[in-house]
Amino acid sequence: MSKFILTVLGVLLSVSVAAETVYKKKNPDGSVEFTDQPSQGSEKVKVREPTTFAAPPLPKLSLPSKKLSPSFNYELAIIQPANNSTIHNKPDVSVSVTLQPTLNSSYGHQIQYQLDTQSITSNKTSVIFKNVTRGSHSINVSIVDSKGEIVSPVASSTFHLKKFFKKPIPPKVKPKTP
Repeated sequence: MSKFILTVLGVLLSVSVAAETVYKKKNPDGSVEFTDQPSQGSEKVKVREPTTFAAPPLPKLSLPSKKLSPSFNYELAIIQPANNSTIHNKPDVSVSVTLQPTLNSSYGHQIQYQLDTQSITSNKTSVIFKNVTRGSHSINVSIVDSKGEIVSPVASSTFHLKKFFKKPIPPKVKPKTP
């Protein structure tokens, strides 16, 4: 019985959106039929308008941004390791970037390399992360000022490190001869 009521409610709700007038008719077998066309023995069903509302406008987001001098429009890209590349059997990972224009040292600008949770800040376009564990890793590189604030777009890359371990072969022991 509850399945029948759910079906009737579903039909009423779907028809109320599509049609303005709904007719109900009881068939000789006891079933109830709903339609948008009048027929002999049908009666008009009053359907109320669906409840609607207008969503409130979204607030304007203003993200903090540091205004930079035109000479600070850095173009930064990670060239090594390549995005989505796989490195095999190397515990140390070298990260290299290209940078245009060169760093403005009078403002204390440096390159900040971040590999997962490790961070290295340097004025060089290449650094080495030591003893990187196997698995997938994310690199984020940006230019920071003397206060540690980011003054460039962030370059990102992902790489995968695979380390294969060989089980050491024990040395062969010669049996002692008497």
